[in-house]
Amino acid sequence: MWSMSRNLRKIAVVAIALMALVGFVSGLLGARDVAYLPGDAPSAPAAAAPAVVAPEVIPLPTDLPPPPEPDPEPEPPKTEAPKAEDKPKPVTETPAPPPPGTAPASQDALGDLIQGADAAATQPPPY
Repeated sequence: MWSMSRNLRKIAVVAIALMALVGFVSGLLGARDVAYLPGDAPSAPAAAAPAVVAPEVIPLPTDLPPPPEPDPEPEPPKTEAPKAEDKPKPVTETPAPPPPGTAPASQDALGDLIQGADAAATQPPPY
């Protein structure tokens, strides 16, 4: 194991503290007067760099203009009016009642919901 002498350790501590102080002061001096959020533009715009011409660049799908709307097709005019005979006739028969002892699933909506929640809780999450 090696060790430094006490004088050498003092010099290293002073050098590190001096570098930290210089970094802090240079950060304060180089900071802007007004802070901007990302996307905000400063009040006095700086000289903008010229746009780069790059013909080999392919635009992303989000940068492309939206596709044009398709032209609506004209509907053919109706030549015949529906006849009274073509209309469906109302149902006059009543459905047969279910056999006793069996309840349709639609009447026990809360029970179906609870059973569905229990089944979902036992299945592992889809990863």
